[in-house]
Amino acid sequence: MTRSLLLLPFLAAPIVFEVAVDRTEVSVGDRVSVTYTARVPAGSTLTLDALVTPEPPKGQRPPGGYVLDFEPPIPPIIDRAVASDGTFLWKQTVTFLPFLPGTIVVPGPHVTFEEKKPDGLPGHPLDLRPPSVTLRVASRLPKDAKPEGLLPKEDRPVRLPGPSLLFWAGITALALLLATALAWSFLRKRRQAVAEEIIPTIPPGEELLEELSRLEREADFLGDDPRGFYAELTHAVKRYLERRLEMPVLEWTSFETVRRLTEKELDLPREIGFSELLSAADFVKFGRGRSTRDTARDHLARARKLHEHVEARLAPPPAPPGTEKAT
Repeated sequence: MTRSLLLLPFLAAPIVFEVAVDRTEVSVGDRVSVTYTARVPAGSTLTLDALVTPEPPKGQRPPGGYVLDFEPPIPPIIDRAVASDGTFLWKQTVTFLPFLPGTIVVPGPHVTFEEKKPDGLPGHPLDLRPPSVTLRVASRLPKDAKPEGLLPKEDRPVRLPGPSLLFWAGITALALLLATALAWSFLRKRRQAVAEEIIPTIPPGEELLEELSRLEREADFLGDDPRGFYAELTHAVKRYLERRLEMPVLEWTSFETVRRLTEKELDLPREIGFSELLSAADFVKFGRGRSTRDTARDHLARARKLHEHVEARLAPPPAPPGTEKAT
């Protein structure tokens, strides 16, 4: 570690730079980190201004053109805690790579010091230089060999490595995934075709009434978890509406069902309480709400009223008098 004492004419206390290098004996191209540390008076600033690379000796210019290749410096570490002498700690780390063998003196970087005056205005900036660092850089060439005397390496044909086991495993997994997707798509289309071929022979109204009769028997044994009962009830009602109105009611939410029926001018009377039926079912299915047997029977009665209203609404008008065929 090296110390440098810089006496500034306008400061009551000097600025002392301490320099620490992680290693001083390296080879060409090795990374070297130098840390500059100083105690700076409170209220002042210390800023890294420029890094300095030494000029190479004549005839010894390295391949990169520079003796040192600096990495972009990281921001300094500043400890704002003020010590008893009225200073705070400033630390700056610089990393570089030497490219010239031999003894290299790394100059200290240019650091700008600026102190605030008692009136709060900034003072005149000063250019400071931490002490230099000496490195011994070893060449990576064979001992006592000169670059111009080395024979070039023989050209070797480019050898491309073959596919690895991981590559073939990935190809196999991709093929299996593709085959699975094709099989799933085929089975899905086949099930859809079979489902389209199976046309319910029972009319929508009769199907709903049969489901309501079955659910009425289940309502007598309704337990603490009525979610299954209300899931089947709403599915039966919406399936009836879907088949009877030829609209995708089963794909709609409860809110969408009420809104779209209103848009189609198929408003249900208030006494049916269709919206309340769907809301109560949603509360039980998704909100884990409770229901009693009497409430369940009331909702079954509302579903029956809905069936009666829709059937009466969609029934064909009676034939005008005199159009009946004589028997």
